[in-house]
Amino acid sequence: SDDETDLTCTIKTKILSYLDEKYNDPLTQELLDMASALDPWFKLSYVSEDNIAPIHARLTSEMARTAPAAMAVIFKEMGPTDPHGETAEDAPTTKKKKTLGSFFKTAEGAAAATQRLSPLQEQQAISSELQLYLQSGNLDSEEDPLDWWREHQRLFPRLSKLAKKYLCIPATSSPSERVFSTGGNVVTCLRSSLKPENVDRLVFLSKNL
Repeated sequence: SDDETDLTCTIKTKILSYLDEKYNDPLTQELLDMASALDPWFKLSYVSEDNIAPIHARLTSEMARTAPAAMAVIFKEMGPTDPHGETAEDAPTTKKKKTLGSFFKTAEGAAAATQRLSPLQEQQAISSELQLYLQSGNLDSEEDPLDWWREHQRLFPRLSKLAKKYLCIPATSSPSERVFSTGGNVVTCLRSSLKPENVDRLVFLSKNL
C-alpha cells in the first residue's frame, strides 16, 4: 500500500516471489490439496473453488482403487464372524468342541463378509463414504487428526487408507536436511573409503542413539 516504507514493500515482494516459486507447480498444489482434504482439521476449506471438483474426482478414483484392500483390512481387524454377529474378541475364552455344523456357519459368515460388491454398489458406497466425511464437522484444532482417523477407520475404510498415504508425508524438509548434515559429518576426508552400507549404519546410529 502507499503508506508502507520501501523496506516493507521489498520484504513483501520477496516473500510473494518465493511463495509463487514454491507453489506454482500444479502437481505440488494437487498433492497439498489432497493432503488438506484428508486432514479432518481442514478438509476442503483451503482448497480453491477451481480445484474442488478435480480433487473430489481424484479422491473418488483413488478410493475405488484401494477399496478391496481397505475392506480386507477392516474384515481382518474384525475377525471371523458368526451368524449371531459375534466376533473372536466377544467369544467366550473357554474352548468348546466344534461340530461340523459350526464349521459351515463360520465359512458361510466369512464368505458373506468378504463378498465383492457390484460395480454400481461399490460406486454408491464410495460416493456415500466421501459425502459423509465431507459433511461431518471439522475436527477441533486442539484434537489430533491421527487419533481421529484411528477412531473412524471402520466408518471410512477407504478414506482411511488414503489418509495413511498422504498424511504420513513430512510437512517440512528439515529432518532430511539434518540427515544430510549428519552424513557430511560421518563421511569426511579422513573417512572417504567407507562403504555405502557402513555409511548408512553410522548415520542411522548417529541419528538414533
